[in-house]
Amino acid sequence: MIMRLHSSILILLCTTNLVISFVVLPYIQIDYAHLIRVAHCKAKCSEKYGYPKTKENLDGSIDEYFFVDTEEYSKCENGCLQFQHRRDMKRSNLTGETLQGAKFWLESTAHSGKVGSSPVSTIELLCQMPSATPDLDDSFEGLLGLTKVRPSGPVQYVVQWKQRTYALGYYDESQWITASVESDGMIKVDGMIPGVQYKFLVTVVGPAGKLGDTIQSEWTEISNTLTVKAPGAPLIVKNGFNSEQGVVAHLHFPRTAYDSCYFRLQVKNATNSVVSDLRVDPTYSILLSHLEFDSSYAVTLSALSSDQNTATNPISVRFNSFQCKQVYGKGSLQCAPEPVSNIRVAIEANSTAQITWTASAEPENILTYAITYQAYLGPCNKDPTTVYLGAPSTSYEMLLPRNVHCEFMFRITNYDAIGREAFAETRIAVMQERLISSSFTVPLIAIGISFAFLILAVCCFAVCRCCNKCPVKVSENKAKLTDYA
Repeated sequence: MIMRLHSSILILLCTTNLVISFVVLPYIQIDYAHLIRVAHCKAKCSEKYGYPKTKENLDGSIDEYFFVDTEEYSKCENGCLQFQHRRDMKRSNLTGETLQGAKFWLESTAHSGKVGSSPVSTIELLCQMPSATPDLDDSFEGLLGLTKVRPSGPVQYVVQWKQRTYALGYYDESQWITASVESDGMIKVDGMIPGVQYKFLVTVVGPAGKLGDTIQSEWTEISNTLTVKAPGAPLIVKNGFNSEQGVVAHLHFPRTAYDSCYFRLQVKNATNSVVSDLRVDPTYSILLSHLEFDSSYAVTLSALSSDQNTATNPISVRFNSFQCKQVYGKGSLQCAPEPVSNIRVAIEANSTAQITWTASAEPENILTYAITYQAYLGPCNKDPTTVYLGAPSTSYEMLLPRNVHCEFMFRITNYDAIGREAFAETRIAVMQERLISSSFTVPLIAIGISFAFLILAVCCFAVCRCCNKCPVKVSENKAKLTDYA
């Protein structure tokens, strides 16, 4: 199942397809040779009445299998099973596909040699959780996952298992127990006992007989805690892009055989919210497809019980999806246009403002620039003025008024080759022949020098007054002292 984020409504997607299951019963042994022959007959029915089909794994990879959920296949399978204890086909009253199944049974054998190689590379107990089967209280169920190296074709899987327990310093291990014949690469196992270790073995059987060697799993111990394990942190997101699914992200988290078989995933951004119930498979990531460019997403993941009615506490992560220019390049027509950047304003001595900017795309991807400025404060003319410049332009000289206090809004709009637009703005202020812009381009040194000259003039004036008046005051004081004497 691949998460597609198209809709702005809440969507519930379920990939918990039904799987045929078997129960691990230590004291029930089915004849291995008999099940090999049953698998051989059913594989012949699959070849004749099934057809190739594909399904998407959680990570987006494609799994090809033979679809056998048809009425014709069911009748053929019944022929395999019904004729096992009959010897005279003429007295069986079988017809059509059922009769064909009986013929396949006669052609099948348990002792054929190996033909070719197995399409299965590994078998693994992917998950475990408390069983939902009423008669199997205090036991666990899980899912066996088969990893394929190539499309399997019309095959059947004969499943065996064994168990062991550890006591007094050694393992007490059972023999291989033949359990069932399965047609799906995801096999449900029920009735596993807490604290016991299990190993599984699969023989792949095709229309011509057994394919390659048998495949064994590793030993896996069943938990002693009859609760659903919450998913392990951290969630890790890896962004990507492909031509079929657009902007994608792969969601990774630590998975073990003790995790639940079912998860609830929520993915949302400012416009979309999607909730999905997922069933694990042999892949180890979850593909989120058809994301939006340059969008912030929040992801939460929680484990579900076997009946999918109870969820654990979620773990979460936030991420930003790829920007369009990261995929197609800066200024590509595949992306929405971006405004110019790095706007700078330089005030010239002739009462002009030199505005420069950095283009957001290559000149061949720009149709034109529209330069618009308008006074919004002061006595200046408030009618907007627009000038159009060619694609290679990265500057414009604006004539400023003198001896007035006005403020201007200056907008640069760039149009791409198909007419889409983006703009950026800056502010220019004119204050009694001192010109100030939002880019702070007025030289502060000039202001500092003017202030220094002002301070120097005041000091000189004070010194001059002191020099002129002090001798007079001294003479007057001397005269008064003489008169007093």
